[in-house]
Amino acid sequence: MGKTKSNVVENVVVQLVEAPKAEFVLSLDMADLIDQVVDRVLEAENHAFEADLGQEKSAMMLAELMGTAPTFAQWEAIRSAWLRKYMGRKPNANDESADRAWQRLAKRMEKETGLTKPAKPSANAQRVASKRDEEKKVLQSMVDSQLEQMLAAYKAEDEFAKASKIKAELKRRSEEANKGQIEYAKELRADIAKRVKVVTDVALLEQIQSMLPELVESTI
Repeated sequence: MGKTKSNVVENVVVQLVEAPKAEFVLSLDMADLIDQVVDRVLEAENHAFEADLGQEKSAMMLAELMGTAPTFAQWEAIRSAWLRKYMGRKPNANDESADRAWQRLAKRMEKETGLTKPAKPSANAQRVASKRDEEKKVLQSMVDSQLEQMLAAYKAEDEFAKASKIKAELKRRSEEANKGQIEYAKELRADIAKRVKVVTDVALLEQIQSMLPELVESTI
């Protein structure tokens, strides 16, 4: 026999769930202000990312300026110039705030490249470097014949350390004298290579080939 309407109602369990009562209700103005706060945070996060990227690029540029093995004098010269320019472009900056900005940049450079501030040379090391510079100046002031005479004398007396300094100066002069010729030769080779590329006359190419030295084939 089929179920009556009363039977169905009796078999159905109806649960009434009351919604929890809010202890504090936000006003529309407060909700609007929260939206503004969220927007500001998101904007700050975006700017923070851009600032971090800018700091990274600045650190890499500074590392390029420092080179792979900067000296203490080089580091200090770059630092002084950076601080001066930083304060010149930021009117409200002072020595303390500018130095903090430099320290942040230097730390970022260390993080990205491993470069750190070199140690200040000792007084003895500075004296040795100064003496070495003076010796170089003296050698550079001499003519080739004087250097050759000194070299012969040092060799005869087995003063090999002194002789090596004379050799180094003569080598420097030779390289300096040949520098112009070497650069000119490079320019000529590049120009000739460009011209040969557009030549289609076989006879002319054979003539050029006959004028050039034979290539030495590598046995490796």
